[in-house]
Amino acid sequence: MNESQLNRLTQAAPMLAAIARELSFTRAAEQLGIQQSAVSHRIRTLEQTLGLRLFERTTRELRLTPAGKIVCDAAQQAVAIWPKALEQLTRLDAQEQIRLSVSSSLAMKWLIPQLSSCAQFGLSIALNVEDQHSDFSLGNIDAAIRFGTGPYPGLHTVHLCHSQMQPVISPRLIEQPSAQSEEIFSHFALLSDRRGERDGTQFYWGHYFEQINLGTKHSPEQVFFDRADLMLQAAINGLGIGLGRTLLIEEDLKSGFLSCVGPKVKTDASYWLVSTPDFAQTERHAQLRHWLKSLLS
Repeated sequence: MNESQLNRLTQAAPMLAAIARELSFTRAAEQLGIQQSAVSHRIRTLEQTLGLRLFERTTRELRLTPAGKIVCDAAQQAVAIWPKALEQLTRLDAQEQIRLSVSSSLAMKWLIPQLSSCAQFGLSIALNVEDQHSDFSLGNIDAAIRFGTGPYPGLHTVHLCHSQMQPVISPRLIEQPSAQSEEIFSHFALLSDRRGERDGTQFYWGHYFEQINLGTKHSPEQVFFDRADLMLQAAINGLGIGLGRTLLIEEDLKSGFLSCVGPKVKTDASYWLVSTPDFAQTERHAQLRHWLKSLLS
């Protein structure tokens, strides 16, 4: 098996796992928040790449072929790795650990791949992964990384970095992506994170097109997801153009899973380290701040 086949299988893992659970392209598409036709297209492409038939389709049922069972079993195991890792992280002994709250998208796309480096700063981190703002009054977290415009009344804040919107697409869909061409947005579905339209961060296509003086009426369709990391995974899988942002796309760009299209657009939102004023006076907070700043330098 060559590297291209391995990459295709890795990128298709969430989709294959969903199909294996549901034994239905339609129900798998509903779980992933994408269209059934997109799932069918991706499976056909994957079967052509592998030179193997993965599913037997009839009007009444969907069955796994022997090859399909092998790849779907592997996909389910791969998809199960990260939730188990996150659960283990949140259950670590918290005696000297910093309990850090982050969103699921920021954890998966940016922080977890770099978590091992915190030991160099004398830190032990226990991640609390949640997509709603943590309530510090409950006493179950020490600090949080928040994406927004601020301010956060009653909390100590440290500005980590500004954020930009950057549309991204799978390099397989276009041979020579042009950062200057705006016509590309009329050729592919636009993938969106629902949260960005209601949380005041300006992280949505309407604001992006306003900033580059481009109307939206030409867009063929817009597909919505409940999490930014799922939206970006859909872009990696070739389902359209994802609206990426700072910190969530850097690793995928470096790895060649995504390419930039269109200009970058600054937003008013930033990444912030927030904590109680008491924790902000501790040495552990200083170590945490220095570590996070090192990741962004």
